[in-house]
Parts: sequence; C-alpha cells; structure tokens
Amino acid sequence: MGRVRTGRGHDLSLHARALASGPATLLSPIESGPVPMPGYMLIVEDNPGEARLIGLMLSELSTTSLPPLRWVQTAGAALAMLAAEPQCAIVLLDLGLPDSQGLDTLVEMTRLHHRVPVVVLTGSENNDIGTAAVAAGAQDFLLKGQYNAASLSRCVTFAAQRKQAELALLDRSRLDDLTGLPKRAILLDRLQTAIADSHRHRTLSALLFIDLDLFKLVNDTHGHTAGDTVLRAVAQRITNAVRASDTAARLGGDEFAVLLGNLTRLEDAVSIGQSILRAITEPVPFGDKPLRVSASIGVAHFRGNAESAEQLLARADAAMYASKAAGKGLVSLL
Repeated sequence: MGRVRTGRGHDLSLHARALASGPATLLSPIESGPVPMPGYMLIVEDNPGEARLIGLMLSELSTTSLPPLRWVQTAGAALAMLAAEPQCAIVLLDLGLPDSQGLDTLVEMTRLHHRVPVVVLTGSENNDIGTAAVAAGAQDFLLKGQYNAASLSRCVTFAAQRKQAELALLDRSRLDDLTGLPKRAILLDRLQTAIADSHRHRTLSALLFIDLDLFKLVNDTHGHTAGDTVLRAVAQRITNAVRASDTAARLGGDEFAVLLGNLTRLEDAVSIGQSILRAITEPVPFGDKPLRVSASIGVAHFRGNAESAEQLLARADAAMYASKAAGKGLVSLL
C-alpha cells in the first residue's frame, strides 16, 4: 500500500487518504522506467482538487515504487521542505501560488536546489509561459486540464532523465583534468548539502584541507612532469584512504580537500587525516629517482552549524595553516 506525506510531515495510507477531505490526499507510485528516483516527489499546488487529480493519475500507473509523494500549497512551504530535506527526486510546481506568481519561485528553487528536476504546471494556454519556464530552469511544463496519466508519467520520467543527463555533463566539466577528482565547485555543492543534512539530523561531519609540503621543490628540481606525477599519485592515495561515500577534491595547485560525512566521533576525522598523511609521505616512483612530499592538513568539523560551505572551507584552511606553523607534516583541528 502506498504512502503519502503532506507538508506537515504526516503519513497516510492510500485508504485513509482517499477518505480524507483535507490536503493530505496524495497518492502513489507510477512506472519510473530506468531512472532511479530516491528521496521524495514534491507537489506544490494550492488547489486541493488539482493535487488530488495528480495523485490519482500517478496511482493509475502504479507498477513500481516511486518515492513518497508530498504536497504543499505555498512556495514558502516548498522552499522550506527542500532546505530541510534536499534529497528530492522531482518537483511538480504550480506557477500560480498564493505567495508567488510567475517564475519567481522557479528561479529561486533552481538557484538553491539546481540538482532537483522541476516540472511546471500552468493554467495558461499560452505556450510562451511554458517555454519561459524551461528557459528559467524547468525540465518541462504541463498545461492543466490537458494531460492524462500516461502523459504525466512520461513527463515525470523524461524530466528526471534530462536532469540526470544534464548533471552528468555538468559534473564531467567540473572534474580536474589532471587527477580526475572533482573541482572546487562540486566540493562546495556537496558540502552545502552535507551542512543541510547535518543541521536536520545533527550528524557529525568534517572537512579536511590538505596542502602539500615540498611540492615546489619537486617542480623546481625535477620539472613539471614530475610535479604532475606527484599530484596524480597524491590524488589516488587520498581517494584510497577515504570511504566511497566521502568526497575527495582538488582545489587547485597542490591543494586538496576531503568531505567526510556521518562520522561517529571527531577522532575519526583526525585518524583519517593521519592515514592520508602517511599515504602521501610514501615515495612516488619517477624513473630511477623516487619523489617525496609531505602535507599539512587542517580539519574543520560541523554538526548542525550555521556556517556556509565557504566559511567551513576557510576554517579548514586556517587549521591547515596552523599545521604548517607548527612544523608541517601534521594534522590540526580547528
């Protein structure tokens, strides 16, 4: 039996929901095709009848499980839910809401949550509005009263596929050419998501800022080819030292960072930092002259902090400089 949540966070079974007359009347899954859709589907619609119709259409094609459906009636409630629970699979967004008109909510939603696909619902038969919505960041648009269960299913599925392909291209463009690691932009994106998750669930996470020691000497003595060899080796060693769920990134030059999520103890972050340090100090094969570098590492932890991603990165950077000031080759916590 499918389940539905309203914006207030209540779950209702399909039977109980079908008998209800209030806004807790959303429905269940449709066939989603090959696109995995974790999280939840959010319907932002102030008209209970329209929201109920969407839910009924989705339930008509219920062959495999989609995420739980949630319904809110205002733009403010939608943005609040996405901020608290960013792992949203897709948003069906009405353009005419009590607290927002036109494309304002869409623009704000795609700015703050650019990884979430959005399908716009509009009562206007003017296709220019739908076209403008797509240009503003929506994956597709539907005209109210002119879609059925099958077309709604296709729209939701194709919107998720398009967003997935778009993000794959974007992520590839944001990978470092030399090391294959994510660049700064991806790190900050994932860090912002981790901050939101930490704030909601009070989970402990940490950011490691890694700066190589003696790297300039390698470049000056052996040339840039040797330096590139070291950077590739360091990137691989950092990746090997962390969990698959963590994010290792190259910030630029000889600076790296690692986002560690869902830690049990703060000491675990320090321990991982020390493991990375030991791995980096191992000699790097280069012809008949092994190359050696070390690193200074700073750790900034957070558990529901009110800091931004940039502020956390700056705090980890400051901790790294504390390591350098204390003699290099150290892990410092700030």
